[in-house]
Amino acid sequence: MKRIAVLTSVRNGDRFIARWISHYGALFGRKNLYIIFDGMDQKLPIPQSGAPDWGVNTLNFKHVQYSRLKGDKVRAARASDIASNLFESYDIVIGTDVDEFLVLDPHCTQGMHTYLSGLTINNCLSPLGVDVGRQTAMEGPLDWDEPFLGQRRFGILSDRYTKSCIITQPMRWGSGFHRVKGQSFTIDQNLFLFHFGSVDTAEVSARLENKERISAGWTSHQRRRGAISEQISSVTADEGDSRLATARAELARPRSIVAWNKPRPIKKGAVITIPARFHGLV
Repeated sequence: MKRIAVLTSVRNGDRFIARWISHYGALFGRKNLYIIFDGMDQKLPIPQSGAPDWGVNTLNFKHVQYSRLKGDKVRAARASDIASNLFESYDIVIGTDVDEFLVLDPHCTQGMHTYLSGLTINNCLSPLGVDVGRQTAMEGPLDWDEPFLGQRRFGILSDRYTKSCIITQPMRWGSGFHRVKGQSFTIDQNLFLFHFGSVDTAEVSARLENKERISAGWTSHQRRRGAISEQISSVTADEGDSRLATARAELARPRSIVAWNKPRPIKKGAVITIPARFHGLV
């Protein structure tokens, strides 16, 4: 079995951090999780179990108010530096945002750790990205105490979340783990990255009013988050499995030299029903 670490960088991520720890801790062990806090004021929430702590590794850095683009670059560089040091003890490092959850297709009989240990990964590997949102005509408000998948049954096949987030040696991630600098990408056939930044329409609206995020230039980003549910609600979704069978090839088509190491956006048929076998996994 390969030694696998998972890291994330977070600021004001209380709505997702406990779920992130529970999900990746179950897959790889909490002692192998590394949470980079952007700000000395950032702390883990108290575990509901009554345990004295979460049993994860935390690193706190002084928060500097950058523009959104500059901040993304700083956080990516910091995560890349920390990942490089982790390779002294680990064979694989996975980097995700706190609202992103790596999932192995339930059709696979082995667990995630066993699956990744059995792969031959050429520097980096990408799961297929699915941006999950609310179908407002069919789905109600989100219950944060219950699994997301099942409450939310639709998503958008996304080049942005088909990220090179799994690496096997020191590399330099681009902003948000979306690419590895100087490296092409390979999309795995059985791995998915579910992004839940738009899972709760009320949360998206609240973030639009956050003064810190407004001053840092996050308004347009949050509006795009709100548009995810609008897109999902405005079209008839394609059946999940049949569309997934063709999506990876479309994402892998060559792009211009400027974006050669990023997946190609899917222009048509991007909204899908998430197959029922994924319900309850996150």
